[in-house]
Amino acid sequence: MSRKTQAYFAIVLLALLLVVVALDPRTPAYRSSYDPQASAREVAQWAEDIKAWPRSPTWEKFRQPETVSEPDFEGSYIFGKYDYRVDVQIRGDHIHYISWGNDDQENGGAWYSVGEGRRQDNGEWFSVWSCLDISRAVSNGGGAWFHFSKDRKRIHVRYYHDTLPFGENPIELGEAVRVDLEPGREMSGDRHSVIMDSAWGARPLEGRVRTRVPTVAMPEGAKFVIWGRVVDDRGEGIDGAAVKRRASGAIDAVTDSRGFFRLEFDKLEALLLLAAGKLGYMNGILTLEQDRAFSAIGPKRESEKVALATIVLRPMDRVDHAEYEWVSPEYLPRPDYDVAEHLNCGNCHRREYDDWRESRHATMARNPWTRAAFERDAKPAAVARGSNVDECTPCHSPSLAAKLHGYHLDGATLLDAKGVDLHGNHCDFCHKIEAVTVPEAPGMNGSIRLLRPDPKDDTVPGNVKRVFGPLPDVSFLYMGAGYNPIFEMGVLCASCHEHQRDDGLHSQSTYSEWRQTRFSRPGNDYKECQSCHMPPYTAGKLRAIPGPDGNPQMVNIGGDLTGNELKNNGVAIARYSTRYRPLNEAHKHSFVGTEDRDFLTSGVSMEVETERLTDGLRVRVTVTNTGAGHAIPTGHGLKHYIVAIHATGDGQALPPGESLPADERVNAADGATEGIVIGRRFADATGQSWALPWWRADKIAADNRLWPDMPQEYVFDIAGADAAEVKLILRRGSPGLLREHGMDTSHGRVGADALDVLVHTAKVTR
Repeated sequence: MSRKTQAYFAIVLLALLLVVVALDPRTPAYRSSYDPQASAREVAQWAEDIKAWPRSPTWEKFRQPETVSEPDFEGSYIFGKYDYRVDVQIRGDHIHYISWGNDDQENGGAWYSVGEGRRQDNGEWFSVWSCLDISRAVSNGGGAWFHFSKDRKRIHVRYYHDTLPFGENPIELGEAVRVDLEPGREMSGDRHSVIMDSAWGARPLEGRVRTRVPTVAMPEGAKFVIWGRVVDDRGEGIDGAAVKRRASGAIDAVTDSRGFFRLEFDKLEALLLLAAGKLGYMNGILTLEQDRAFSAIGPKRESEKVALATIVLRPMDRVDHAEYEWVSPEYLPRPDYDVAEHLNCGNCHRREYDDWRESRHATMARNPWTRAAFERDAKPAAVARGSNVDECTPCHSPSLAAKLHGYHLDGATLLDAKGVDLHGNHCDFCHKIEAVTVPEAPGMNGSIRLLRPDPKDDTVPGNVKRVFGPLPDVSFLYMGAGYNPIFEMGVLCASCHEHQRDDGLHSQSTYSEWRQTRFSRPGNDYKECQSCHMPPYTAGKLRAIPGPDGNPQMVNIGGDLTGNELKNNGVAIARYSTRYRPLNEAHKHSFVGTEDRDFLTSGVSMEVETERLTDGLRVRVTVTNTGAGHAIPTGHGLKHYIVAIHATGDGQALPPGESLPADERVNAADGATEGIVIGRRFADATGQSWALPWWRADKIAADNRLWPDMPQEYVFDIAGADAAEVKLILRRGSPGLLREHGMDTSHGRVGADALDVLVHTAKVTR
């Protein structure tokens, strides 16, 4: 080789070396997708947020190892470009760790992460991790494989964010380097309080090197197969456990008597998240990597690729800990936001929170009519008949009731509710329900069985510690999720929507009404309460419209989803580009009911026919319950429908007849000529009245409510009439009863709600 050629070759090598140095993620000059950098003011604020986080580090065991068994190994590491601190403890084949630091890039923040997992057969440690961004009140999670060097000076890390769509390159790479702690500053959260082990002073990998693993499909007729088993922490098989792939839209399998299951499918992404759950256990999750977990084995090598999987479920503590303190649902944006309230439900589940806070579930403890009716009527009436039983608080302020040893009118009642207890049926309360035992009893007074966690249990970080829900693939560690199929069953709603007094009088009978209809029986018409009152989200369609700057912008027309959700074909169950769930796995939390006119209109129809009479007009009104899976109006017996006929003759309003009680001719029914009230009418020793509530009644005197598919026809002969306007009105309560409770109905309102909802109207002539 000539000198000239050697010189050219050296120049090329030098150029290649410079490129490698510039791109090498181990070099300080490497710039990642985390950029651009946040401002100094923001970074300083995030440093304060870490110090303010009251549960740092998150698990007590990392500060006081003597509270649990001594670890076989523990060490502190620095991970990634921003020097995230990772503290690891290993006990047998279990690994636990916490990590915290600042993401100093724009839209970054201070965060804490916790992880737990087990050693795999190949020597790696797989763990599930969950992260709280305490500066922005958001969260995410994922999984990680740790491979320790022989001397445990370094950890090679493969990890993924469960809160991002997977696709082709979900796995990121990084490296953690063992550090020595500066004495006296071990837990400050300040990344400068640690120094690299002198033997390993080289900077670790930046921690965001993306990999690419294409989705693959088996040939026609061939399958990917998983043979698996669900076991408890002793290795015993668990029967009847629900198994599903993450966000697959359905339960994929149920384990047999020995805990075994089998799955097969046609396509495989880079990662497959497999989860299992059963009532009484914490959900378990396992992640299978496409290029590591599946192999062709056995006689069907060309038609099957098989993976073996074992999912471990940890049993729950079955003691209901009454000392548990409820977590508020409220989202509090800065400057009101306090990092101590980070785990408030609305911080992450913002859409569900926004829906819920406008619902009756959120306001039922502070509704002005509810409180007035209890204080002025229900409580005095009970005392007058010699009863000291509080039948209202167990449903209207259930989290307060859960703290009481009895429900007595001379004790704490819903009038004493404060703080989180004023939020009615709030997130944390509802998702702590384990079972509904006696649906006829009201709320906490017999029907609801809670399973509140031990607030001192440090095996689950944070203060929520446990939630029940309908999905066995929820693995966020701060929530301590457990599968409970009751959350897809109407019996959950029965706990407060079914109430029978000791003497047998039903004040609430919605659940038992549903059980009498075709909607409660297996078949095409089967629907649970949640099907209508917690419907799934609808997709809609993206359309381009002119934006403020004249350029087109995409908006969603006719649906509930954002453009990003439409793009990813699912619902973001938490904030900030989360893992998207199929539409049938996410349900609205507005608990839609009589406050929604469209909802009412879809559930009942009205048809009007007329017939000319010699001296007037015959109006025939047919009203049909076309959509409700129970009698309507249902509920506490105070609501009723009114068919109101406003008739005219020669253009003049005709005087009222006798078919509609005078006290009901107000607001939307004001000036009605004829009409009828549809509902339950109670009676006592003095007679019957639409203004008599169930708590003062001796019996139900009449019940002419509308049952599914059973039309009711009402005929009105109105002398002198040649035209009429027919209205179907839902009335929230009798005006006479409202006035007894000190409510002013002159403005047509009951607190924040309208007294009447005009469901249907029709104008007819001779």
